[in-house]
Amino acid sequence: MSKGSLIMVLGILVAFLPSTGFPAPTPSVLAVIFGLAIILLGFLVRQERIWLIQALEDKKNANSENASDANAS
Repeated sequence: MSKGSLIMVLGILVAFLPSTGFPAPTPSVLAVIFGLAIILLGFLVRQERIWLIQALEDKKNANSENASDANAS
């Protein structure tokens, strides 16, 4: 399951926690756990996006340097 899918599933679970019928402290504890999981997954998605952007920029720069080296020869 992808990180995006996990975020959506956890969000749905958090939305339905109040109507589950669990004893009083259980929904609060689960909401905190699910919330922390959403924060962690969001952070991981953001870091992955930053890494991909940097990798694409590095590849673009390497290609442009190779093209200028070929033209100089």
